[in-house]
Amino acid sequence: MDLPAGFPRVPKAPKSFTRSELIRSIYERFQRIRGDREEEGPRLRRRAQAESLVIAVLDEIASALERGMRVELRGIGVLTVKEKRGRQGRNPRTGEALVIDPHRVVRFRVSELLLARLNRPDNQRPRPPKPDPRQLAFPIDGQQGGTGDTHIRPAPSLVACKRGTRRKATIYEKSE
Repeated sequence: MDLPAGFPRVPKAPKSFTRSELIRSIYERFQRIRGDREEEGPRLRRRAQAESLVIAVLDEIASALERGMRVELRGIGVLTVKEKRGRQGRNPRTGEALVIDPHRVVRFRVSELLLARLNRPDNQRPRPPKPDPRQLAFPIDGQQGGTGDTHIRPAPSLVACKRGTRRKATIYEKSE
């Protein structure tokens, strides 16, 4: 369903924290113009600087793991490389026997500090503000009609969903 021109698109909250989200948050944290608060760290003039910084850090972590080194991120956890021996396996779909070659895997062991932070009691955990259900999804500019004897009545419409299915939705219209 396309929105009419002039209506802002409401961005969906990401389900995972991606590299681009990391770049965006670092750029916003270390922008050149900081206002009245002064933070330590690099001053980034362009988003490309934040991107090159994140790529450099991730590349160094990957290079250290490739060399078989242990990567310790204080307060987050430890990344280590573990060697797996070759073994006899079975294809679960066909049941056919096969040989699994020796390979290396990355193991992550979470820090006790992070575990304590994740398992804080609910009253100490910062919560995102809940959206107000009375707030309109789309802002309305100006007045719409008078405040006389108006009432709200539902107007049914079809809304396209995933996989081409349709379901009925109720859109409330103001009638006079």
